[in-house]
Amino acid sequence: MVRLAEHRIVLDAPASEVYRHLTTVDGLLQWMAIEAIAEPVPGGRLQWTHENGAMMVGRFLELDPPRRVVIAYGWRGDLMGVPPESTTVEIDLDEQDGRTTLSLVHRSIPPDAVDDHRRGWEFFLRRLRESLAAAA
Repeated sequence: MVRLAEHRIVLDAPASEVYRHLTTVDGLLQWMAIEAIAEPVPGGRLQWTHENGAMMVGRFLELDPPRRVVIAYGWRGDLMGVPPESTTVEIDLDEQDGRTTLSLVHRSIPPDAVDDHRRGWEFFLRRLRESLAAAA
């Protein structure tokens, strides 16, 4: 199993608002996607399409509002050798004084796709920070 290096980012928003950005269509459209489907219940569908047309196809595996989100994650068309729901993304949120530390670990990525996913998460987590700052 390959583990993507853990990403950690501090966001100027309460955990409940970060959680909403991770689990709702409206939230995902603000930082991640141009189209999205989100059914935030265990086993519920999660899908988003990036501006470049790449479509993530997954499912919510675990939800503990507003502290934790775990999803099965992959790409339509097995993009980068990562078929739908073939990897796992774990996101933990820890709020202190109205600021939230988001920790993300993406597991089971094929070795050839690790760098692309690492760069992708860095890019989109910056967009999440910007989206939350603009909403404050």
